[in-house]
Amino acid sequence: VRATRRFSSTMSKAPNPHVMNTTTAGPIGLMAFGITTILLNFLNAELIETPSITLIICYGMFHGGMIQILAGMWEVYRGNIFGGNAFISYAVFYLKKKKKKPKSV
Repeated sequence: VRATRRFSSTMSKAPNPHVMNTTTAGPIGLMAFGITTILLNFLNAELIETPSITLIICYGMFHGGMIQILAGMWEVYRGNIFGGNAFISYAVFYLKKKKKKPKSV
């Protein structure tokens, strides 16, 4: 009985108020995911001209990679492990994604 009482008292503590007062990183992480996915689809469908491919790849690496890593770390800090895992997984994908330039005809 004593061990159960001790365990239940640790589970009933309120979360850290500092962590609960910070905002969620979900909106910026989802925006980074959505925009980068659209640009990647444009690149795969060859709707983007050849000179602008480098710009799109740099944007995808920064916005789709770095911003999502930061959003994932922010979500883990807040205690949302699933959101943090999702953002960091997609960030690693976009940082590793490389598109070869098409050969000139």
